[in-house]
Amino acid sequence: MNFPSTSFSLLSKLKQQDDSPLWQASWKRFLELYHEPLTVVARSCYRHHTGGQEPSPGFVEDAVADAIADFFSRSQHRYDGSKGRLRSYLRMITNARVVDLLRKERPIDHRGLEEANLPEAPEESDYERSAFQRSLLALLIEDLRGQIPMRQFEIFERVKLKHESPEYIAEDLAISRAMVDRYIYKAMTKLRGLAQQPDYQHEMED
Repeated sequence: MNFPSTSFSLLSKLKQQDDSPLWQASWKRFLELYHEPLTVVARSCYRHHTGGQEPSPGFVEDAVADAIADFFSRSQHRYDGSKGRLRSYLRMITNARVVDLLRKERPIDHRGLEEANLPEAPEESDYERSAFQRSLLALLIEDLRGQIPMRQFEIFERVKLKHESPEYIAEDLAISRAMVDRYIYKAMTKLRGLAQQPDYQHEMED
């Protein structure tokens, strides 16, 4: 599968909407990355607007699907990173889709509410923040994969993500332990550099 070379080029690829294999891969990757946090947001918005009631799994899935469809059909052209974080924008459109579904599900309770006076989403919870941060970390690691040698990334992945011991990896790959440590150091240095990019810092802000 072909992925964009950098995570934030993902948005520019999505805006092309040319149905190319790269666009399709980008669309799939975006959905993989943001499905979990948007599910958390949709559930939180439902509870907020219904006085603490729990939504059905079907309601949440419909809300997330509608939010993703909204983003891909038109909203990504309106998103401006200079005016706010992507996660804030995604929370806004997910809340809007939850309210839309509630209007259909409970028309009497939500009669008279127009888009102009859309009820606000609840404050972002620690659980939502953690879900978005996991997605952001996945983007960072994807960035890293495209910017360091394959062998270096393989060793980084095995040590830092799969938690294999450096000693075992050195033996398995027939290289010295010092070489494993050197690869990990270089990969972590690159990862920290990527995390300092303004786009990432903007999204990581609380």
